[in-house]
Amino acid sequence: MWKKLTIESKDTIDEYTKNRFEICDLSFSNLFLWSFGENTEYEIENDVLTIRSKYMGEAYYYMPIPKNDTPENIAAMKEKIKKIIEENVPIHYFTEYWYEKLKDDFNLQEKRDYEDYIYSYESLSTLKGRHYAKKKNRVANFRKNYEYTYESISKDNIGEVIAFQEKWYKLHSEFGGEILKNENEGIMQLLKNYDSLDIKGGFLKVNNQIIAYSLGEALNDKIVLVHTEKALIDYIGSYQAINMIYLQEEWQGYELVNREDDFGDEGLREAKMSYKPLYLLKKYSIEKNV
Repeated sequence: MWKKLTIESKDTIDEYTKNRFEICDLSFSNLFLWSFGENTEYEIENDVLTIRSKYMGEAYYYMPIPKNDTPENIAAMKEKIKKIIEENVPIHYFTEYWYEKLKDDFNLQEKRDYEDYIYSYESLSTLKGRHYAKKKNRVANFRKNYEYTYESISKDNIGEVIAFQEKWYKLHSEFGGEILKNENEGIMQLLKNYDSLDIKGGFLKVNNQIIAYSLGEALNDKIVLVHTEKALIDYIGSYQAINMIYLQEEWQGYELVNREDDFGDEGLREAKMSYKPLYLLKKYSIEKNV
């Protein structure tokens, strides 16, 4: 039976996904963020979790997730995939691990637009090296030009972050379209349910006003997933500064940083490539028949 994905779904979803995947799409916080704009639902049948959403009115499924890698669970997973294919609806976000197990049975296609950008924690948190000279200069100029403070997000200051996100969205809503609207609604829900999620955030203040913040979570004991990062561009270097300082303050000891995909946006792709990813995390889809 299909159920709407809500904050109360977290423990159930986590049983199938937590500490199991390195891609951004299957973390509960990410599913929750996008659930408001995409009417996300889930069901569990024969120890297989299936999630479906609607993007721009078009239905799609996430990779069905077996609870364990037993032959029985994998067989049930394959049966579920076959049923979805009969509906002629696409299935997205198959990881490389599952691609290897399923490629002989299904026509899985690599999707560049969905691949996650994986970076060295050390590189992003220090900006050492010739490749990062321009970005490091922007951080240095930010530090020189503004008297700033950094704070971790807590129940005592989360109201300020919510107010900042509202302000940020108003500045960008005219040009952001449906995706930005959905993202904003999801981010507001992440912030309002902050204590119930596994996220950590932090922000920069100048003149006692938030000018940038970031939210992320640990996918496992070595990879950090950065969900969102917002800054006021009037403060030159603010994006580079929050990117670097947030990692230094909140995620010491981690090895890698997942900064999600670019969804085929050329500007976003250029920005993400400029930070020199170690590699792109491949994802695969089964497309519907046209």
